[in-house]
Parts: sequence; structure tokens; C-alpha cells
Amino acid sequence: MRLVHLSVPDADRAAVVGVLDDRNLGYVETAGAGDLADRTLVSVVVPADAVEHLLDDLEAVGYDDDTYTVSLAAEFASFPGIDAVQDEWAATPNKLAPATLRSKAKDLRYNTQTYLWMMFLSTVVATAGLLLDSPATVVGSMVLAPIVGPTLTGSVGAVRRDWQMVVDSVYLQLLGMGLAVGGAVVVGLATRWFLTVPPSLAVTSIELVTLRLSPGLLPLVVGLAAGAAGAFGLATKGQVSIVGVMIAAALIPAAAAAGIGFAWGKLLLGLGATTLLVSTLLAVNLGGYTMFRYLGYGPDEVPTEPLAGRHERTVFLVAVIGVAVVLTGLAVVGLAQQSTFERDATAATARVLDTEPYRGLSVSDTTFEYAGVGPVSEPTTVTVTLARTGNRSYPDLPERLARRIADRTDTSVAVRVQYADYDTATVRNRDPGRDSPPSRPPTKNYFVLSRISLDKLACCSQSELAINP
Repeated sequence: MRLVHLSVPDADRAAVVGVLDDRNLGYVETAGAGDLADRTLVSVVVPADAVEHLLDDLEAVGYDDDTYTVSLAAEFASFPGIDAVQDEWAATPNKLAPATLRSKAKDLRYNTQTYLWMMFLSTVVATAGLLLDSPATVVGSMVLAPIVGPTLTGSVGAVRRDWQMVVDSVYLQLLGMGLAVGGAVVVGLATRWFLTVPPSLAVTSIELVTLRLSPGLLPLVVGLAAGAAGAFGLATKGQVSIVGVMIAAALIPAAAAAGIGFAWGKLLLGLGATTLLVSTLLAVNLGGYTMFRYLGYGPDEVPTEPLAGRHERTVFLVAVIGVAVVLTGLAVVGLAQQSTFERDATAATARVLDTEPYRGLSVSDTTFEYAGVGPVSEPTTVTVTLARTGNRSYPDLPERLARRIADRTDTSVAVRVQYADYDTATVRNRDPGRDSPPSRPPTKNYFVLSRISLDKLACCSQSELAINP
């Protein structure tokens, strides 16, 4: 429920009260005093879903909601007919009024100093988590980062044509992401100088870093879905799932990976992670904007706070939009190229492993490293991890894979093959439902402890063996 306060001129009072009576809403009136003697303060209890429709009806009868209109959350209300009013609006969509949406979006903003500090600190945590290869630490950094607030604010501003909100949002996003990458570079250099990590550490061998070597189709889909989910939560009566959106989008780890690449002199890693960061950030913004449009939000008849006469802001906004369009185009072309290559390389690998003597091998993971980013990137290395039993070697397998992948993709490629060895054991228990076997010599029972290793993981199994003397 919402408690809406309206400052109604005496000339419009009868029309406003008539609308409230028609909707069977409970309200009280307070006469104005002093300079507001010609006004009446009307306080009305409204279901949250009905606020937008009520304001539209009031505007139709001449009420100007720019004078004084306040909507507050009401935990409890009681007046004759309240149950009927709530039941009437219970089946309607949970969409907030545009004014409420705008206010709710602005509440997500930090002041600039707090925002920058939180971005820097979350970057420190993310960089340390990547270098430690600690998923829990990386997730913690995503929870701390406040980047999703500006993205949702920008989407609301764009759909409502509130260009001031758009400019502020773009400024904070660029500033925050620039600080994140720069902060990751500083942290990375500090860890190298003070030898807190091995000097010979190959950052491209860290799994959490290799996941962010280049953009891909799935990260783009995740960004779109995360932005849409955040927008849907913002536009409804429930709480905004900001933490979930930040974790799903994973913007801070991408910025940290870019900073680590630059700090270690790995230009391709830095550029690839930066491209992933930019493409995901654009996807989050686009997903939020698309969801708001789907929910029916749009601009007012007369755009508020136009940028006419503000030349500097107009130029800045146009420049940002132009850069975003170019980067989006490059990202889309690059994603299409990489997706095609990875699909063909995977199919070629499966064809090779389907022949003798490789039928006993199974693919557990495949990673791709690229020599560049964008539409001109060419894949350089494909790493295939195979699971096998025993220690049999296949010295000609990398060459056969490289030849088959190159023929299928028409691209020069290097292939690396690594193996994950494991042992298997099967223990069959005797069916207790069967008849007892014929008598046999007494047996002695021994417990044999066997150790089974799987790559870096190890576990123990215990089985009971029956041995005849």
C-alpha cells in the first residue's frame, strides 16, 4: 500500500475528491493555512499498483502533480472497503508508477566519493582473488561493487528521456570502470614488486583469469539477462536484486583481469579482458533499457530537463553514444567470429577422438586463446584437456588435432593437449535376496584400503574382500 499526499488547489478539490470517490479509496483532507490557505492537503491510501493509474486520472481532471505530490510506503491501513480495493488491484501487473520508478532509481546512487572508494576496494579484493585463484574472494568483490546502480539509473533515464540522468550514469560508469582497471594495474604491480606472488607466475595459467581472456557469446547473454532482471526488480513492488545482478554480470573480475594483464605486460590479456568488460557493461545497459520498454515505460509528452542550450553535455552524450555503438559493433562481430571458430574446433576435436586409437579418451575441457580482440582477432592456441585411464601416451594426437582444426576452420592454430589421469574400480555386492550358496570352507575377512586419485583431487574408498585360505 502507498500513502499519497496531494496539495490540491481549492478550485480543483471537487474534481480530485470525485476521482477518489469513484475508485472507492480512503482519504482525509486537511485545510491549508497561511500562504497555503487556498489549498487542501489530501492524504489517500492507494494500492501500489494503482498509483500510476490514479495520477493519470487526476491529471485528466486538471490536477498538476508537479506542485506537491508525495508517495510513501504504508505498512498498515484500515478504512471501509479496503479489502475490496486490494482485491481489485491484486491481479494487475506489479509495475510501479513512472515517478516512483524514477525516484527509486535515483535512490540507488552513491555520492561520488563513496562510489569511487567502493569501486577501488572491490577491485583490490577482485585482483587478489584472481591471483589467489579463489572463487569465494572473487564473488565477494562482486558483492561490494556498486556499478549496477548507475547502469539501472541510466536505463531509466534513457527510457524516460531524462538526459541528465543518462549523462550522470554514463559519467559514473566510465569513471568507475576506468578506476577499476587502473586500480587493478596498481595492485598487480605492487604484488610483483613486493614478491607477494612468485615472480615467474604465469597469469594466463590461472583458471579464473583464463575465463576472461576474451569476450564470448554466453557472457553477452548473461549481461543482457542480468540487466533485464535488475530492471524488472526495480520496476516492481519487490526489492531490487542488486547483489544478484552484480554477481551475474561479473564486471569487476573482468576489470581486475584486464589490470592484471597490463601489470604483467600481457597486452593481449589486458585488451581481451577490457573488451569483455565493455561488451558486458553495454549488454547490462541494453538489457535494462529493453526490459523497461517491454514493461511499457516511456517518455512524458514533454521531455524533462532537455539538454538544449547545454552544448558541452550534448557533445559528451553524443560522443559516448558513438563510442558505444562502435564498441558494440566490434564486440558483436568478434563474438560471432569466435563462436563460429569454437564450434568448428569442438566438432573437429570430436571427430578425431572418435577414431582409433583415441576412443578411450574423453574431453573434459577446452579453452581458446586469441592473438587479438575484435573482428580482426585470430585464434592462436587451443588447449584440450582429456580424461584417460592409465598412462598411455599419444604423441601424434596434438598434430592430428591441429591439422583437423586448421582444415575445418581455415585458420592457423596451435594445439596443446593435457591429460587428467584417473583409475576406476567397480565393487558388486551380493544380492541379499538370493538363496544362500552351498556351504564352503570358512573364510577370513580383510579390509583393504585403496586410494584413488583424480587430477588434483583425492579420495579414499574402503571395500571388504572375502579370501579363501
